[in-house]
Amino acid sequence: FGSSRLGPDASTPRRHCSRGLCSWCAGRSVCGFDPMAGMEAARKAATQALQAQKYFDGVQLVNNAMEAWEGSLTAGRTDLPVMEKLDVLRRPDVFIANVGGILEPSVKQEVAGIYALRARLLTGLGAQKRAVVDIDAALALLPGDAELSKCKQEIETATASAGPAQGEAKTSTTIITGFLGAGKTTLLNY
Repeated sequence: FGSSRLGPDASTPRRHCSRGLCSWCAGRSVCGFDPMAGMEAARKAATQALQAQKYFDGVQLVNNAMEAWEGSLTAGRTDLPVMEKLDVLRRPDVFIANVGGILEPSVKQEVAGIYALRARLLTGLGAQKRAVVDIDAALALLPGDAELSKCKQEIETATASAGPAQGEAKTSTTIITGFLGAGKTTLLNY
C-alpha cells in the first residue's frame, strides 16, 4: 500500500494509491488528492495545535502537508533542477531558489504562511535556530512582508533570550550502549 499522509481534513490519514496514480505519487490527479487543499487544511489544524501549545503535533501536520505538496509539484517535471526529496523541509533555501520562480503569487503566499507557521511551532519546541531558517524561507518567497519581518524579529529575540544564563555550565554526558549481557552494568559498577 501507499504511505499514510493527511486526508482532506488534515486530521485523518489518507492512503495514497500504491500504483502511483495520485497527484502526490506521480503528478496525476486520478485519485482526487489536492495538495494545496491539504496544505490549507494542515495550516488550519496546525494553527489550532499552536494555540493549544501542541507544537510537535502541529509540526507533524505541516511537515506531512509540505511533503505531499513538494511531491506533487516536482513529480514528472523536467524544467526543474535536480533536487533531493524533502528539500522543502530539509533545505528550504535551496528549494525556494529552485522553484520560487515558477510559483504563482497565491501559492507563494500560502507556502510562505506555512513556513511562518512552522517557524512559530518550532519556536514553541525550543528550536529557534531552525525556526529562523524557516522564516527566512518565507521571507524569500515574500520579500519585504511586514508581518513576516516582525515574526522573524520575535524569533530572533527568543533565540537571543534562550541562550544559557550567565554562569550556567553545560553538563557532560556519557551514553553507554551495548547488547544484552555485554557488561554495561558491570562497567558502571567498577
